[in-house]
Amino acid sequence: MIELTHLDAISFSDADAGSFLHSQLSADVLSLDNGGSTFACYCEPKGRVLALMLVQKVNDAYMVIMSRNLATPVVERLKIYRMRSKVKIENLEGYAILGFLERDALEREVNDVTAVQIPNHEEKIIVTPQKSMNAPDIDSQKDWKFSELSRGITWLNQETSGEFLPQMLGFEELGAVNYKKGCYPGQEIVARTHYLGKVKRHPRILKCKLEHCPKPMDKIRISDGEQAYDAVVADCETGTDGCMCLLAITRMEPGLEALKIEYLDEVSDVLQAMSYTTE
Repeated sequence: MIELTHLDAISFSDADAGSFLHSQLSADVLSLDNGGSTFACYCEPKGRVLALMLVQKVNDAYMVIMSRNLATPVVERLKIYRMRSKVKIENLEGYAILGFLERDALEREVNDVTAVQIPNHEEKIIVTPQKSMNAPDIDSQKDWKFSELSRGITWLNQETSGEFLPQMLGFEELGAVNYKKGCYPGQEIVARTHYLGKVKRHPRILKCKLEHCPKPMDKIRISDGEQAYDAVVADCETGTDGCMCLLAITRMEPGLEALKIEYLDEVSDVLQAMSYTTE
């Protein structure tokens, strides 16, 4: 078990919980079977992502995992749009959010839990009212977030919330955007961008060994060996082995190879790079 202090949990319950979430998020929430989960974007009217969410149906309610730094403002914003919908929105403050790596023995580890499945992966995120009595394992937390970024998962924070379209962050690849569902805030712009192929900035996942980890929205330069391209950092984490993983947004074409990163006065070779092809 790894305590994930960068995440929070929100419960949505009552008769209209599913339809309310479906109308607010970019994923097809109503198609979830009990125990099914999906990533989803919560966008503002111009299509920029305010928060990435992991949504799981739990009987007649829904459990949502998202950035702890954004949970309170997002809950307050969602309550404004609740109108007459019969939905109870509860930020589960005081609950422990744990990363679970093993397939079995979950019941022996923690009781009274909701296990939220990460789509297409074995890992689960555990929500429990039982608080850990141990100090958080910082190294394990860093390795967990490093693994998240390696798969294109960034939960965003105050600096990056509302800055990027889903396609710029590669959230299509996470299954967070459904283009066949009904309306939600920002849907028209997100869909138009997709169908017209107007995305000019693309996500890059870069692994390197810079001495300093760039902060969200810091500028870096990516070189393909012949030309350098500006990029902005959406998220960054350094693993316990000293390798750094960055998720950067750049106008560099997806087909070009990223060979070097320049940040401040430092230059590092790119150890591994991944780009998404967005349409």
